[in-house]
Amino acid sequence: MMRRLRLLLALLGTWPAAGPAAPPLPPMIDAHAHYTAADAAAFSPEAVLAKLDAAGVSRLVVTGSPPQLAQRLYRHAPDRVIPLLGVYAADLDKGNWLHDSGLPARAAAQLQRGTWVGIGELHLFARDAKQPVFEQLVRLAAARKLVVMIHGDAEVIDRAFDIAPDVRVLWAHLGTLPQPGLLADMLQRYPDTLWIDTSVRDERIAPDGTLLPAWRALFERHPERFVVAVDTFSVNRWQHYGEVAAQIRGWADALPQPLKDNLLHDNAARLFDRFQPPAAHP
Repeated sequence: MMRRLRLLLALLGTWPAAGPAAPPLPPMIDAHAHYTAADAAAFSPEAVLAKLDAAGVSRLVVTGSPPQLAQRLYRHAPDRVIPLLGVYAADLDKGNWLHDSGLPARAAAQLQRGTWVGIGELHLFARDAKQPVFEQLVRLAAARKLVVMIHGDAEVIDRAFDIAPDVRVLWAHLGTLPQPGLLADMLQRYPDTLWIDTSVRDERIAPDGTLLPAWRALFERHPERFVVAVDTFSVNRWQHYGEVAAQIRGWADALPQPLKDNLLHDNAARLFDRFQPPAAHP
């Protein structure tokens, strides 16, 4: 009966029109993501792309553990995925990779077998900043014009630029001490080679969903140096991907349009699009 009524009203032109479609979300690049064996078991490449689509994320900067998983996503959607070469076979390697003398040679070989635009995420702290394995990986990245994603102290960032002044560094999580003054000093020291991601700091910089004045002032002072990111550090984080992306958009929404566009998309596009990844070898 209802179907007949709808048909009759449609013919008479009196059936209420559907409401206007929601406007599309502004494009966003997630500049820091992980895809581990556990993630891959829970979310296929198709499922990951569905997560991105639902959140309005146009591109994903992702590292894999093991590293081949990032290549799996890249091959599935090369126009959407920006692959970084992870140096961990599993999460346990976060604590011992610095003492693996064979790692730089393996990383160099892996760079020859895939398409990569960076190396990382590398976890290390000030006490380990002068480890030879770190130095070799930074030199490898600089020689191949790759971005290095670093999770570490300010002293580690200084060390990376001591090793290779022209290397491009993406500093994760607003650093280990997320203080506007410290970050401003670092950006003044490295004005052309350092970028910083906001991942997992959303509640710190915008505790009620509104960006704190000190952070807003920092972003306005350095409008081309910050990128946003979700950081899918666990399966649970992937499960709540859309919520985290919405939280990021929430605090960014009050910013003036050019700065908002820079944070959500344009800065990451400039950072990674300047590099032409080498063609994959057979």
